[in-house]
Amino acid sequence: MSGIIHGRLTASSGDSDVVTDGKFLSRKAVRFAELPTPIKYLLLEVPVGNSGSVYIGGSSVDSDNAPAISRGTTKEFTFRHEVNELPIDLSDFYANFGHNGDVINYLAITIKKGK
Repeated sequence: MSGIIHGRLTASSGDSDVVTDGKFLSRKAVRFAELPTPIKYLLLEVPVGNSGSVYIGGSSVDSDNAPAISRGTTKEFTFRHEVNELPIDLSDFYANFGHNGDVINYLAITIKKGK
């Protein structure tokens, strides 16, 4: 059985900054889902009101190692897998923001594992 989930990730100060020896290095990546969430479709929207792009990838995503989604842009992804393969999991996706207060909106179609 499929379902639809949606949400918004927001960059904030505090838990988003990686600082070493008092120097700002980068932002921590923000995870899309904490619990395993198998998906077959993902729609991402970066509002035009953002200050910059949003970078999407794995847990180590950063502006120098991942594709950017520019503000005012929508991207969609359809994932296919064979019956014996595990589906793509939303909890494996992270966002990295360039500016505090920037957001990314998402909508995903979920599936049961093994379907």
